[in-house]
This record gives sequence, structure tokens and C-alpha cells, in this order.
Amino acid sequence: MISVDVPIPAGGTGHLPADVFLPGRLPAPVVVVRTPYGTPALWPEAEVLTGAGAAVVLQDLRGRYRSAGTFDAGADESADGHAALDWIARQSWSDGTSLLYGTAYEAYAAWCAADHPSVRGVVSRQPWPPRVIAVDEELWWRTELGTGRHPRPGLYDLAAARDPGLRGLLADPASWPVAIGPWPPTPGSWKAQARRALTRVRAARIPTLHLGSWYCGSAGTSLRQAALAREATVVMGGWASPLTHRLQRECAIEVPDEPDPGDLAVSWLATAAAKGDPREVTGDLLLTLGTGRWKETGPLPPAVPALEPVAVSPRARRHTLRHDPDDPYPSLAHSADLSVLAARDDVVRLTVRPPARWHGAARLRCEVTADAPAELVATLVHERPGGVRVRLCDGTAPLAAGTREVEVRLTPVAAELPEGHLLHLELTAGRHPRHRAPDRALVLTFDLDPDTALLLPRPREETP
Repeated sequence: MISVDVPIPAGGTGHLPADVFLPGRLPAPVVVVRTPYGTPALWPEAEVLTGAGAAVVLQDLRGRYRSAGTFDAGADESADGHAALDWIARQSWSDGTSLLYGTAYEAYAAWCAADHPSVRGVVSRQPWPPRVIAVDEELWWRTELGTGRHPRPGLYDLAAARDPGLRGLLADPASWPVAIGPWPPTPGSWKAQARRALTRVRAARIPTLHLGSWYCGSAGTSLRQAALAREATVVMGGWASPLTHRLQRECAIEVPDEPDPGDLAVSWLATAAAKGDPREVTGDLLLTLGTGRWKETGPLPPAVPALEPVAVSPRARRHTLRHDPDDPYPSLAHSADLSVLAARDDVVRLTVRPPARWHGAARLRCEVTADAPAELVATLVHERPGGVRVRLCDGTAPLAAGTREVEVRLTPVAAELPEGHLLHLELTAGRHPRHRAPDRALVLTFDLDPDTALLLPRPREETP
């Protein structure tokens, strides 16, 4: 049986509507998804779950789609989530247990309610908020998904085409088509929300499945939450979707054959609903970029990584780049071929000749002299035979004017690059619009040891 527009009491006052899917045999455990993205996209998974014997409740978050009120991105979803779970537990078709599921912001809403006594498991897929905020990705999310009652697909591209450099936005956020909130984002923009989710993860004493993608800005969030969870199964893959990065028509990344994350989530939930051991659905799995191979190795990097220096070329210690604010070093979509930028000279490019294997957060250590404040961006780029170049990961460090020792910690990834491939470490002053570029001309001078400046964390199986 399917019922739509079912009013469910919310935290405080009012009701929030939901769609309810019931299996043939009742009472049943209930899978709950509270979403800001609209429920219809979830109906196919709901049908599969009801066929496996679970009931499913899909609810619009406050201020989204059918739900009254105002959507406040990052608001504490605990009260509304608890109210929904209280109501569900009282229904005759519920056996009093629930399983929470969500992708991106849905996962955040799930964690907010994970301390409810009815919850027996959580599936968290590419969770929000990201640990590292890229300006263009954050702007896209706030423009198309994170504000208003409905998503606005395509608005980011339309608005950015009118202001290709986003200079009007940086000067006056009111010039953008929608209100995007405090701008520009800072490392602390979503700190309270991340802390709230981590608190619930740490306190959970239930099985959890963490589905992450190395291509997604949430990879660090997936790993951190999984490391804190007590009964976690972790799968880190290379899934590409609108919630990982905005694919271009010509996709340069190699998306490997792999289990579909939606299938993994539904199978895990169906097994848990049948009172089986969901860990039998999948053990920990790790995809290594470069080879595209899956391993049954723990996806979590060692808590104390063994960092191994790798030699880079050219062998010079001193390198200089000059930043032009009228032509800042650009970023491209994650799926783009970066070889079109290879001829630019406002970059310090250091090269490693593989084989190279690492798992975790690479580090750059060097001395930098800047004649004005800037944001140093370090990017690891994989060059395949034939010249195609794709971004693997990046990291940033603020620079003040003057000379200082700098350590840049890049976002975590697992990679294995065979002989015949190249690994480039690219240093830039910003990477517009992914990372803000200085608004004035400046010179950055690097003093680094070519044998020890870049450190790669050894894979777990190579750590003594």
C-alpha cells in the first residue's frame, strides 16, 4: 500500500507531509528518509524495500516541497526527526524499530535523529557538510539545492555565464540571483553542523554503513564519521553523480566498474530490516584511483600515518610564481581534462615518476615568501599516458606577507599510479573559482627540498 501527503507531527508545531510505503506483512521495521530533494526520486528504492518486507517513510524537510515553513540549511534537524520517529513508532504497521538512510544533506538529517531509541541502523552516503569547502561547489550547492523550497537545476551555470569571473558576486553577494547566506564561505562555515553530526555518530551503538567517494568533497567527512562509529562498515569508491561533482560532457575521469552505492544501501537496509547481519552484504571495501581496483582492505587511513618522502623534479630548491589578478590560475570541473592548463606559467609544477602508492592525506612542507596575503593551493594531478590530466585531491594554507614555514595537508585519497603515468604537484595562488585568488598582483617564492617536500602516506598494508 502507498499513501502520499501523510501529515506527520513535527517538532514544535505543525505537520510535515510524507509518503508511506507498506509491505504485505505487518507490523514491519521502517526505513526513514527525511529529504530536502523531493521524495519522487526515492520511490523506486522504497518499492524495492517494501518488496523485501520493510515499511518506508519519505518525508519532506521543513520548508521544502510540500512542507510548510522556511528551509534553513544546516538547522538542527533533531526535533523534527524525533517527532517523525515518535509518530512512526506509534503506528500499528510499525514494529517499533527504524533504520535511517540518506545521501548528502539527507545523511546529516539522519544523524541529527540517530539517538532516537527506535533507531537500529544508519546508512550514510556521501554525507554533508564537507570537511573542505570549495567556493564553486559551495556556491553551486547553495544556488541550486541549499536555499528556497525547490531545487533550481541549471541556475548556477546560467548565473555564472553572466559573470564568468564571479567578480560581481565577490564584490556584492546581492548581485547573485538567489540569497546565498554569509559569503564567502570559510573553514568554519559549517563547523557547528559537522560537530553535531559527529556527536551523534560517536554516541551511536548500532550498525552503520558509510558510503563515500574519493571524487566527492565529502570524502573526508565519510572517513571521519566512519572512524568514530562503533559498528561501522565502510565502502570508499569513485562514484560520480551531481552530488559529487558536476560532470562535463567530455568526462576525463575514469569511472571504474563498481557496485552501485544505491544497491549497496538498499541491500544493507533490507538485510537489517529482516533482522539479519547487514555486514554480510558488504565488508569494508576500498577503491584505489589510478588502477581502478577494489580491495578488501580497510578504507580508513591509519590514525598515525607513516609518511614517506618522494623525490620530485625539477631538482631545484627555489621556485617562483607570479599571480596576475586579471588572469588568475583557473580551476576546472573535477571531471575535466586539465591538460589545457599545462602551458600556464603562473604555477609551480613538481613531478613524481611512479610507481607511486598512497592512502590518506599527502603533505607538502616548504618555506614560502609572499609579498602580500594569499591562499596557497596544492593540487595532486594524475597524468595518464597520452597526456590526459585529472585532479586527484588538493589542499590549502593561508599565507601572510613575509616568509614562513608552511605545511599543506591535502584531502585524503587512495591511489596507485603505475609506471608510464605521472604525478604532478601543482602550487598556485588560489585556483579560481574553486579557491579564491588574490585581488592584487603578487609573487610567491618557494624554498623546498626536492627529496623531502612531498610526503605520501603509505597504504595500511605497507605500514609496519
